[in-house]
Amino acid sequence: MNYLTADGAMLDWLRGVIEPVEIRDPAGKLLGRYTPVLSPEEAALYEKAAALFDLDEAERDAATAEGGYTIEQVMQYLQSLETKG
Repeated sequence: MNYLTADGAMLDWLRGVIEPVEIRDPAGKLLGRYTPVLSPEEAALYEKAAALFDLDEAERDAATAEGGYTIEQVMQYLQSLETKG
């Protein structure tokens, strides 16, 4: 089998992929499919996280008119915690 060697930029793109994904060019043409190889430990962590996530609850929360925080506000808060620590 032939192979390609991923450079740093490609590794950055693929690092967080945990399930099979199609790779397309800017015009949308399918170039291929990438299926990551996870260690048993990584797979167990993702399965545990998936079991804790309730999509229905998240959708209900998103549909409420109650206040929330923007991504920017959350990031500012997290950064403030880093500077305090």
